[in-house]
Amino acid sequence: MDLKKIFDERNFERVIKEFNNKKVKEENDYIITALAYYNLKETNKAISILKEVLKLNPNNLDALFNLSTIYYNKKNWNKLKDTAIKYYEKDPNDWAINDMLADLWLFEGHFDQAISFLEKAFNNAPQGSESYFKNKINNFKNKFENAKKLPKLSFICAKGLDNFINDIIEGLSNEYWVRKFVVTKNEEIYQAIDWADIVWLEWANEVAIVASNYNKLSGKPAIIRLHSYESLAYYPTKINWNNIDKLILVAEHIKDIIKSYIPNIENLVDIEIIPNGVKINNIPFSKREKGYNIAWVANISHKKNPPMMLQIIKKLVEKDNRYKLHIAGDFQELRYQIYLKHMVKEMNLENNVIFYGWVDDMDEWWKDKNYLLSTSIHESFGYNIAEAMAKGIKPIIHNFFGSKNIWPKDLLFNTIDDAVKLIIEERYETDKYREYVKNNYSFDEKINELKNTIKKYKYKSCKKK
Repeated sequence: MDLKKIFDERNFERVIKEFNNKKVKEENDYIITALAYYNLKETNKAISILKEVLKLNPNNLDALFNLSTIYYNKKNWNKLKDTAIKYYEKDPNDWAINDMLADLWLFEGHFDQAISFLEKAFNNAPQGSESYFKNKINNFKNKFENAKKLPKLSFICAKGLDNFINDIIEGLSNEYWVRKFVVTKNEEIYQAIDWADIVWLEWANEVAIVASNYNKLSGKPAIIRLHSYESLAYYPTKINWNNIDKLILVAEHIKDIIKSYIPNIENLVDIEIIPNGVKINNIPFSKREKGYNIAWVANISHKKNPPMMLQIIKKLVEKDNRYKLHIAGDFQELRYQIYLKHMVKEMNLENNVIFYGWVDDMDEWWKDKNYLLSTSIHESFGYNIAEAMAKGIKPIIHNFFGSKNIWPKDLLFNTIDDAVKLIIEERYETDKYREYVKNNYSFDEKINELKNTIKKYKYKSCKKK
């Protein structure tokens, strides 16, 4: 059966049906089926199939291109960078990939690179696109000229830890020439500092240690934002606080943890608490109600306390076997992968626990969920909790240290029985969950707090210690 012909007839459901019935599947069959899912707005299935192709053949350009296009349309810059650069390395003259990468470099503040890629896209583009590219190149050059008039702000973070800064970069880009530097070597850290007027170090980890001990940092305003794990790993003890002007923490209890081993930390650096902000207008809300679908969202590691989630779902299934636990996240430790899959079988939960792995389109995934279960033993915030509440989903939150200052106390639990009770009770206040996030974690409010913090250093030319 020719899947391409069926696809061209826009009979996407039949493409999927025929694909599932095929005994021998070619790589191109997977690509066409992924596109069928995408046209049916089942983005996660489309992405999953494209990733499956790339596992079998990392050089499949169609899979890389279509995956890049999906990430580009979703403005998922981090994922786009991974896939589009892999494609570019194999075919540097593809105009569409160059066009996507131009927008990526523009977002990250690398204007020379953005214009270079855009011009390359123009030179290789099909006829009829001249007007589009000429306008876009002019727009890029105007943005570049405007950026040159602004203070230069470096955002520096380690590879793989840039998930929380894209919204902040976007929020600050009108007032600063913001450049994002994802670093893997000390030399890259030094280059990012040398370029900047103001330095922002995202995470107080190894990168911050290296940066704080770089001699050329001492003449520039420097900010560190510490999230969570860094406070538990004693990284702050290795940072040269003489070269840091501001330490931003996302929660008060993180300061308490640091003070337990650096009692005088407030004498070493100016500390400000600015919680994470949530772009609530970008999170679709729909009224939810009691049901049987429980979400658990996190990469699976010891910090997230995964054994507790199995104990909770087991108790719920004993009361009603319609309850299901939906787990979105990759295994971070082989021991947990072995243990959890073993226990699911031993506890007869194969029909009640579903492992999805990494989920790219969370909006799609959340649609049928009634509860968010968080079993973490430590968090500084818990963005999955905020996202669920913003969607109107009831959160069931383990009472980790500091949680009472972040989340509604009546949604916290200490024991497995407490969690089960919160799930089966009649109380379900979908509007209040969204309102709580809106009132406490407004992105606009938090970005203004960050702007006010950085403005203090906007024209500062030397340290005042």
